[in-house]
Amino acid sequence: MDQKSMMKQAMDFQKETIDNVYKGIISVQEQAEKSLGFFLDRIPWIPEESKNVILEWGKMYKKGRDDFKKAFDDGYDKMESYLVAAHEHVAQQARSAASETRKTQSKASQ
Repeated sequence: MDQKSMMKQAMDFQKETIDNVYKGIISVQEQAEKSLGFFLDRIPWIPEESKNVILEWGKMYKKGRDDFKKAFDDGYDKMESYLVAAHEHVAQQARSAASETRKTQSKASQ
């Protein structure tokens, strides 16, 4: 197995792990939101304005959560393209060095 495929597998594993954690966070947040909605609907002494503030807070949390995920995905994509480009650059250097070595050996044997 070459370094490129090993690095790709490691990065894919890390991304999948983060995606699963993100899905878990979404599940917990959605369940908490349902519970809070149930609670707020049954307490008559909480003013409507306060309920709206609490619900708006949940919307802001979701937006922050989604923005974080988007930033992570963008960073992952950039890192992946960087690693692919770096690997190709190193491979090109290795090919050039091997070619130079063959030329030098060919000249030395003549």
